Amino acid sequence: MTFPAKSIRRPLAGIGPGVRQWRQPREFRIRATAWPSGALAVFAEFAEAAAAAAATTAPAAGGSSAKETAGLSERSVADVATSIWRLRGRLAKPSDGTRSLTRHFEMAWDTLTEAGVEIRDHLNEPYDSGLSLTVIAFQPVPGLDRERVVETVRPTVRLNDRVIQVAEVIVGTPDAQKESRS
Repeated sequence: MTFPAKSIRRPLAGIGPGVRQWRQPREFRIRATAWPSGALAVFAEFAEAAAAAAATTAPAAGGSSAKETAGLSERSVADVATSIWRLRGRLAKPSDGTRSLTRHFEMAWDTLTEAGVEIRDHLNEPYDSGLSLTVIAFQPVPGLDRERVVETVRPTVRLNDRVIQVAEVIVGTPDAQKESRS
C-alpha cells in the first residue's frame, strides 16, 4: 500500500519543533500555540487574493519596469552606485586587512554591472562643452595644454544604457599666467 507524499508530509510537519523542545530542560520548553480553526483558510484566501491582484496589475506596471530595477527607483540605484564608486576610490590605497573588504566590494561592483548599471569616472578625460557633464567649477591648473577633468565629484551612472545620473566634475583649465607670458 502506497501513500501519497503530501499526506505523509502534513502529519510530520509539526514534529520538528516539538522534538526540539524535548531536548531542552522542562522549565525552558515553550508550548506550541494553537491556531484558530479558520486561520489557515483566511491565509489561503489572502494568498489567492494577492496572487490575483498581482496578475491584474502586472500588465499595467510593465511601463514602470524601466523606471525601477529589483524594487529600487532610479534615484536609489544612482545613490548606491555613487557610494560604491566612492568606496572604490578609497580602497585603491592598499592597507593591511583590506583584502576581505576589497573582495566583498568587488562582488558588489560585479553585481551592479550584471544588473546593467555602468559607473563612469571622467577623471583626466579631455573636456568639451558638448559633453553631458555638470561642471561645478573651472580651476586653473599649471601644466595643462587643454581643458581636462581634474576631479569627479559624482560619476555618470547608466542603467541599461540610459543615463540616470549626470556626472558632476571640476574642470582644470590651462594656467592663464603662463599663456600671457609666452
